[in-house]
Amino acid sequence: MKETMTSFERLEKAWNLEEADRVPVAPINCYIIPYLGNISIREMFFEPEKLIQATIDTRELLGVGDFIDPNITTLNHLSMFGRAGWDQATLDWRLWDDFPPEGNLPSLYEKPIIEDYDDVMERGFAPILYSKGVGPDIFTRSIDDFLYYEYDYPQVYAAAWRKYVFEYDVPLLMGGRACHPLDMLQYYRGISNLTRDIFQRPEKVKEICEWFTEYECALAMRDAIVMGAGEVPGAEIIFFVNGGPPGMTPRIFNEFFWPYAKKMIDTFVNRGFKVYCHWDNDLTPHLDTISHMADGLPKGKLLLDLEKTNMKKAKEVLGGKICIYGNVPSALLCYGTPDEVDAYCKQLIDDCAPGGGYVLGTECEVPWNAKPENVRAVVDAASKYGWY
Repeated sequence: MKETMTSFERLEKAWNLEEADRVPVAPINCYIIPYLGNISIREMFFEPEKLIQATIDTRELLGVGDFIDPNITTLNHLSMFGRAGWDQATLDWRLWDDFPPEGNLPSLYEKPIIEDYDDVMERGFAPILYSKGVGPDIFTRSIDDFLYYEYDYPQVYAAAWRKYVFEYDVPLLMGGRACHPLDMLQYYRGISNLTRDIFQRPEKVKEICEWFTEYECALAMRDAIVMGAGEVPGAEIIFFVNGGPPGMTPRIFNEFFWPYAKKMIDTFVNRGFKVYCHWDNDLTPHLDTISHMADGLPKGKLLLDLEKTNMKKAKEVLGGKICIYGNVPSALLCYGTPDEVDAYCKQLIDDCAPGGGYVLGTECEVPWNAKPENVRAVVDAASKYGWY
C-alpha cells in the first residue's frame, strides 16, 4: 500500500488516539548511530555536525522511521549543575572515546552525594557541588567551560538539528528532557539509602521530590524552547524519564512516584508542551493508576513509552486514553534474527494497533551493538502489517 501521510501527520494521529494510514514506527536510535557512523562517543557529544552526518549515513541502513532522536543526552543526563551531557560534576558520568571493549558507554556511577535533604533544599547546589562524592574533574574545569556548555552549546546544538529537520522533513523525538524526582534521588542519594528513607523519613523524601519537580520542569521547558518548540516539529515534546526505581509496590508507586509524575505532566501540558513519558521497568502492576495520566488534560498531548510492561494489557487498560509506544526487546535486536523480530512486531501490532493510539518501537533504546538488519526489520514490519 502507498503512504498518504507525512511522518508528522502520522504521529499526530497516533498521539490523538486515531488511526493513520499505517502504524507509526520509530526505534529510538541513540548510541548505535555513532557506532555505525564511525565516530567516537566523544565526537557524538561535542560535535553535533558529525553526529548529524552519522545520522544521515545510518538512517537508510537502520530504516527510515517516523521520528529522529536528537540525542538530548548529549546536553544533559540526570545532572543538576552544568546540564551538559559530558558533565562529570555530580554523578561522575564518564565519557569514553571508544565503544566496548576499548571503552564503554557513558555510565552513571551511583553514590550518595546528597547527605542532608534540608541542606540541599536550603542552600541549593552548594552541598552537592562540593560533596566529596563528586567527580574530581569538576575542579579542573574553567568557568568558561561551565558557561559555554550551559548556555551557548545548546544553541549551537539546536541550530544543527533545526537544519536537519527541515532538510529531511522528519520530526524530532523531543526538544527537552526531564527526570522524575525519585529517579534523581536514587542516583544522588543511592538506591539503598533512598529505600531506607522512604520507610524511615517518608515526609522528607516527599518534600525534596517537590523541590526537584519545580527545578526539572523549568529546565526541561527551557531546553525545549531552545530546541525550537513551536517552530521545529517535535521540539515541543518533553521527554520525561523514568519509571522510578525497579520493584516498587503499588503503595510505594502511588505514594512516592505517581503524584510527582502527574504534577510534572500537568505542568508541561498546561504550558503548551507535549509529554513523551519514557518509563522503564515493568509497570504492568501500576497500569490502573497510570490510566489517570490524561485526567483533566486535552487530548493528544501524551505518549507513554513502556519498556518491560505487558503491551497487550497496556492497550486494554490505556486504549482510548493514552497513546502507547513499544516494545521490541533489546536482547532480540542483539541476538535474534530478522524473522524473529518480524514475528514479534506483528504480534505487537495485532495487540496494540486497533483503533489507533499506538507507535511501534523498541524496549528503551536500540542497543549500540544491535544487528542493523534487526532494527530495519522493526521499521519494515510497520509497512507489512500496520496498515489501517
